[in-house]
Amino acid sequence: EHNSFVDPGEGGSPGYDHVNPYILQNGLCSKCTVLCNDKLVGVYDFVEDDPGTDETEENTDGKDNSGHGTHVASIAIGNPLNVTLNGLPTVVAGVAPNANVISYRVCYIGDPVDQEDDGCQTSAIFSAIEQAIDDEVDVVNYSIGTDGDDPWRNGTTNMAFLNLRAAGIFVATSAGNGGPGSGTIGSPANAPWITAVGNATHDRVFASAVEGLTGGDTPPPNVLIGASFTDGIGVRKIVHAKDFGSALCGTGEPESGPDCSANTGLSNPFSPGTFNGEIVVCDRGTYGRVEKGKNLQLAGAGGYILANTEEWGEDVVADDHCLPATHLAFSDSEKLRSWLGSGTNHQGGLSGFSIFHIDEAGDQIAQTSSRGPGLPPIQNVLKPDLIAPGTEILGASSVDNNFAFLSGTSMSSPHVTGGAALLKSVHSDWTPSVLASVIMMTATPELAVDSDGSEATIFKRGAGRPRLDQAVNAGLYLEETESGFLAADPGNGGDPRDLNLPGLVDTTCRNNCVFKRTVTDLVGGASWSGSATGFANGVIATVSPANFSLSNNASRELTITIDLSQSELVGAWVYGEIRLSSGGLPDAVFPVAVFADGGDLPFEWKIDTG
Repeated sequence: EHNSFVDPGEGGSPGYDHVNPYILQNGLCSKCTVLCNDKLVGVYDFVEDDPGTDETEENTDGKDNSGHGTHVASIAIGNPLNVTLNGLPTVVAGVAPNANVISYRVCYIGDPVDQEDDGCQTSAIFSAIEQAIDDEVDVVNYSIGTDGDDPWRNGTTNMAFLNLRAAGIFVATSAGNGGPGSGTIGSPANAPWITAVGNATHDRVFASAVEGLTGGDTPPPNVLIGASFTDGIGVRKIVHAKDFGSALCGTGEPESGPDCSANTGLSNPFSPGTFNGEIVVCDRGTYGRVEKGKNLQLAGAGGYILANTEEWGEDVVADDHCLPATHLAFSDSEKLRSWLGSGTNHQGGLSGFSIFHIDEAGDQIAQTSSRGPGLPPIQNVLKPDLIAPGTEILGASSVDNNFAFLSGTSMSSPHVTGGAALLKSVHSDWTPSVLASVIMMTATPELAVDSDGSEATIFKRGAGRPRLDQAVNAGLYLEETESGFLAADPGNGGDPRDLNLPGLVDTTCRNNCVFKRTVTDLVGGASWSGSATGFANGVIATVSPANFSLSNNASRELTITIDLSQSELVGAWVYGEIRLSSGGLPDAVFPVAVFADGGDLPFEWKIDTG
């Protein structure tokens, strides 16, 4: 029913007039209750009654009953729509808004109050994958995941996704939301034959200002810009909640409801009337961002500033709070807390939110985004492959034909899926190997930083953020086959480090390590030169041959050597990149991560000394 999925060209209405490539519609579209059109050309529902519950009316004829699928699909292929956010007009659209879409429902939602029995049925996932192969779709998005496991041994879905790739279908999936720890990539994201996408910020900032600050014994900070999606509030007293007994603005068990109505105040540490219209500062942590504001509202506050602690760094989120509010990064939060700790009569106001586009605000890795390196047996594969916007993404909601802001790697994955669909529309003959490798090799890590402001290594951001304007003109790609992926199974003596993929990863590089990669021409022939950049002092990285030419569709094997023998690095990761350049074509980049392994100590070492 959502306008993101109608065919805007039907009936003479303005917009792109979709054409159903199947002529006939697929699956449940024959039912009068299933609203298909030339854009939404197929709907399937593979979910069966869950035998572990009393639910017997679970089949929804493919309709989304949680909102997740609606939001994800709109990010990949939603129609361009004019929307108004708190009075500000903007446009929301999917990455590939002219694409057709088939929806495959595979996830079971039980009692909406008790979500402990939610899940996605393995049998339904298998059925959907087989149906997608039968439907000969071009790209698949899979914003679902579980804990990481052995992709060659897992009896559920990993190998089924290899079937998709072998059938010529590109797949992107969410890397997982298990960060910030290392080795947290989920499954099937850890499989080398699927593109795993981490969650990063975008450059569109919904922000408001903490302004007009006066009082205290030290000079007040200049205007502080925070993430916000609420109205403003005029100048009034500003206080820190710690002075009222709870810096975290919560007590007991957290509610952590996603919106104002989902929080009841059960965690409220303040009695009614504690505040009298002040703007109250709460430190971030333990309790939900919106939950804290609800507690303040019930206690009489007029406004709310959520202040990051060092743990949260510069990661901020624009929420639709219960009262005028903004969310400050750690650096600005420290300025505010320091000023509030001096003197008395601190005052200021909150401006209403506006939409800003700030380059530096983008490509910050979300704290929750899962990171590499991969755990055995796939520790020699680069994961995540890429990052894409996944924080505070505006997309379709299944409620009241409206829109919602959601965050997570579920939101980053469809950006890449939509991007692959756009590339496929230009180059209809590009295979999954071409799509996966050119998107990675032309991505940019230039602006990527971790949520705490530290370096975003390739195990946090993969190859970086896709640049489709570069990928569409790529001159090289890396081919890898189904048999190659199967042969790389470490359980049968294979080594994933030898797969013909852009990432060069070795967890046991002693003195030097050597990689072989075979590049294939995409542009009718060109001459290329190889170089190494970004490596630490003493690390010598070389490409052989350093210069080579390819004729139309020709291939060439390259030998890349990472020599650590002149480096003092031991017991540390070494990062860099191998860059292949050709005049007039985008550079093709191989991200590199090798662990400088000093070797094994002998069982016994005898030393005689005087």
